[in-house]
Amino acid sequence: MADLGGGHGGGGVGGGGGGGVGIIPAAPLDPVEMRRLNFQTPGMISHPPIPISQLAEHIERLKTNDNQKFSQEYESIDPGQQFTWENSNLEINKPKNRYANVIAYDHSRVVLQTLEGVSGSDYINANFCDGYRKQNAYIATQGPLPETFGDLWRMLWEQRSSTIVMMTKLEERTRIKCDQYWPARVAATETYGIMHVTLTEVQELATFTLRTFQLQKSGSLDRREIRQFQFTAWPDHGVPDHPSPFLMFLRRVRHMNPADAGPIVVHCSAGVGRTGAFIVIDAMLERIKHERTVDIYGHVTCLRAQRNYMVQTEDQYIFIHDALLEAVIAGVTEVPARNLHGHIQKLMAVEPGENVTGMELEFKRLANIKAQPSRFVSANLPVNKFKNRLVNILPFEGSRVCLQPLRGTEGSDYINASFIDGYRYRYAYIATQGPLQETVDDFWRMLWEHNSTIVVMLTKLKEMGREKCYQYWPNERSQRYQFYVVDPIAEYNMPQYILREFKITDARDGQSHTIRQFQFIEWPEQGVPKSGEGFIDFIGQVHKTKEQFGQDGPITVHCSAGVGRTGVFITLSQVLERMQYEGVVDLFQTVRNLRTQRPAMVQTEEEYRFCYLAALEYLDSFDHLVD
Repeated sequence: MADLGGGHGGGGVGGGGGGGVGIIPAAPLDPVEMRRLNFQTPGMISHPPIPISQLAEHIERLKTNDNQKFSQEYESIDPGQQFTWENSNLEINKPKNRYANVIAYDHSRVVLQTLEGVSGSDYINANFCDGYRKQNAYIATQGPLPETFGDLWRMLWEQRSSTIVMMTKLEERTRIKCDQYWPARVAATETYGIMHVTLTEVQELATFTLRTFQLQKSGSLDRREIRQFQFTAWPDHGVPDHPSPFLMFLRRVRHMNPADAGPIVVHCSAGVGRTGAFIVIDAMLERIKHERTVDIYGHVTCLRAQRNYMVQTEDQYIFIHDALLEAVIAGVTEVPARNLHGHIQKLMAVEPGENVTGMELEFKRLANIKAQPSRFVSANLPVNKFKNRLVNILPFEGSRVCLQPLRGTEGSDYINASFIDGYRYRYAYIATQGPLQETVDDFWRMLWEHNSTIVVMLTKLKEMGREKCYQYWPNERSQRYQFYVVDPIAEYNMPQYILREFKITDARDGQSHTIRQFQFIEWPEQGVPKSGEGFIDFIGQVHKTKEQFGQDGPITVHCSAGVGRTGVFITLSQVLERMQYEGVVDLFQTVRNLRTQRPAMVQTEEEYRFCYLAALEYLDSFDHLVD
């Protein structure tokens, strides 16, 4: 087996000749390709790269018979453990390894500058890993231990890295996965060994947290900025249900990592499983841009020759495939806010050679998410069927809002409602149908149990002569709904909405609080509002009230089925907030992501177009974003 080349600089394996390998290179050989040729396993030869046009059917085939072919393929990947790890085994270094069996190969380890008089000070449990045609694009490392904090920051400094990707929470299932290697408060500075770290900013979003640090070395005047992206939505068990949030996270990392920066430093707990998944997906997204093929099998094989156990489970291996397929289907739909006007004009035009607009095509592309019937277990139980306003609009099992079961009443934990993430907070909204006469008690129980103090109603009780929603609130005097007494307190008629205030009291223990209901009355019975401006003001009013009264619980949003207008309200809430924070719009991804949490969100192309136009009106009301 040829030596796989050192970790540092541009080194790697033999320069131009590639002697003896029976392939005539079309261009001077890329160091990564050289490494691949030297590490060509039989498995890599029998699992060639897949053209992205065939990726969907390729994955479909691997998933048949309960992922049988996926299991066989994953098991056949060379574990790549024929390298030495003498440095990891030195007594002085053993305490620096979080897990005794997860080590750093000697040939690819990151060698730190030795601290004078400190033996073993060149060691950290970290390895260089190749990206797409880029040697040492990443460093994969373990979650730091208290005794290795200084080493991590030294490594970032010495390698001139600007970005840390953290794929774990500090604690999961009550086990410590990673120790907190950064200062606890904004503006605080901590000293780790010879490195001084100041936390300058924290931005917490629904699925990830972005922290910014200033890094300085003792005795140096040079200060550098380091950003840490912590993905917080990876479940403690298994992999995410859907790759959308992860792909948005990955794009943000890419976008913010400076072009001239050193390797991206990636860690989870052991620095092999989720870390491996991040590296493979990121590298393959680069590859897709240039080659229109993916080589997941080959890349995992090569990574395992650089760090042990990379991509640790079959689940992770499948998730890599699902994420890349999602990226291929969705494409890149993010637009800088300042280009939104031109982007919409382009979408409104008829596509050459088709007789549909780009907008219609984009809306149709939203639909190819396959939902297995198994995803609607509770909604389909005979005891719950009558609680659904429409038979085809049901909550996914994984995101449905559960009520506390009532003793002896089967199905009493069910309501047709789904948790939806916001831009900044997980479970920021509950999307639900307009209550039926039979589900009014459940509706109030849901508001109480989940501490939802704001209700947004986007329909009239009747439209086009049909019931859209049962009147679930009392008009003049208090009314009891199962355990809860609801008192009407006030009603305000605003230009576009009615604001009603209620006091809700739990009759069992006398506790009470206020619930505010905003009923938007300007939505036409057919189609969408003429202008987005009024609806945007309404969204602003709701969120302002939420902030003013500081309740933690979700905002409950309903129309009739709880997907069309409800989807528009939640989509625009997210899009406008992201525009303020990041100056970008990605309507397609936003809606696609919502649809992984509740089916059919933003139901018609007309509603989808309304979201685009409303975002544009919002933008026009601010000149500062357009500059």
